[in-house]
Amino acid sequence: MNNSETASSRVDGADSGRQIAAAWGYALALLCAGVALAVTESLRNPLFPTPLFFAAIVITTWYGGSIPGVIAIVLATFSLNYYFISPVGSLALNKPEIFYLFEFAFPALLTCWFVTKRRVAETTLREARDELQLRIEKRQAELARVSRMLTVGEMGVSIAHEVNQPLMAVVLNGDACLHWLDANPPNLNEARTAVGRIIEEGTRAGAIVRRIRALAKTSPQRVVLDLNQLASEVEALLGREITRNHVVLRTDFAKNLPAVRGDRVQLQQVIVNLAMNAIEAMSEREQGRRELSIRSELLGPDGVSIVVEDSGPGLPAGNPDDLFNAFFTTKQDGLGIGLSISRTIIEAHGGRLWARNSPKGAIFQFQLPIYEGSA
Repeated sequence: MNNSETASSRVDGADSGRQIAAAWGYALALLCAGVALAVTESLRNPLFPTPLFFAAIVITTWYGGSIPGVIAIVLATFSLNYYFISPVGSLALNKPEIFYLFEFAFPALLTCWFVTKRRVAETTLREARDELQLRIEKRQAELARVSRMLTVGEMGVSIAHEVNQPLMAVVLNGDACLHWLDANPPNLNEARTAVGRIIEEGTRAGAIVRRIRALAKTSPQRVVLDLNQLASEVEALLGREITRNHVVLRTDFAKNLPAVRGDRVQLQQVIVNLAMNAIEAMSEREQGRRELSIRSELLGPDGVSIVVEDSGPGLPAGNPDDLFNAFFTTKQDGLGIGLSISRTIIEAHGGRLWARNSPKGAIFQFQLPIYEGSA
């Protein structure tokens, strides 16, 4: 079937639909006027024979349209003239009470006009509402698609940011390994240690990628953790950066610290992010002692905390919470995603992460709830 035949069939279908609607309207006018006449006639000389005819006109106009409504008015007028205006049984227009028909016909026409306008208004309103709903659904679909695209983009940025640190450590340890092998005589023990660190950092990079991919599919792998042990492991991971940037690391871990429950790699990455930010902030200072402090604290029944404090320039002016907004950065080559990811991870573990200035520099601290099963 070609386009012209298709268009012709659509026109024929529309014409057929209009014919059916018109026939329904005319039938409705006859039915309503007939019912109004039968009921009114059965009441036997009613004082006011018009109310049911008005109801018939309203129903016909609302469901059948204006033309069937006018037909209902004509039928009602003839019925009143024939059955209820003396002399009964005649359609003559010279009856003494013929003006009664005009008193009925004029309000009936106004009623038909009003009902038609009301019907058109409600139809227009319903169509506008349906169109608006359709537009909203389309916008929601577009927003969902954009949200998925942003999520994919943010996931890519997250992977780039999180994997960057272990990859840098791999490069640095590889460079150190070559340095020890080029020595005369070669220092095999140090070279072996450097290779071991390369393996550790490569393993950590793979674990980070797996965890980030798992965020889109399953919940993190929550286990019971000792934050002191976790922070100690971070101390070993930061060893190369601490030495290269001439940073003095001080640790102070609270004794008998209650356990927490969380994902080891994610929480470890948060501590590494905070510590690396502190080291980078202090590396911008050419003078002064560079001190990095990592300590754990018991905050009573509220939870346990890890505090990372540096002796850098402190937080920039403004609201400290802005630092945790995605893509907000004070570094020239920064992505502005690390602190945002860190806060997301901590909040997903039921905790909170915040920052403040200290007399020495800046403090980044996060708090986690105590694991209920810990003694």
